[in-house]
Amino acid sequence: MAQFNHKAYKTMMRDPSNKKIAGVCSGFAERFDMPVWLTRLLTVLVFLKFPIFIVAAYALAACCLPTKYER
Repeated sequence: MAQFNHKAYKTMMRDPSNKKIAGVCSGFAERFDMPVWLTRLLTVLVFLKFPIFIVAAYALAACCLPTKYER
């Protein structure tokens, strides 16, 4: 049976230290090991095609995701 490594598991959080609006894109970038600029670029490109969906999803993520605090 495979063991689950809790230390390797990353949770989704907003990152206010690296934010432009609310830190959602920087949190996504950290969670999925992507560069922040790529996450922001993809968000803008998808926004051009589906603006209402992206605004609603971003607002929901900004309200519901916990904030990352550095220790």
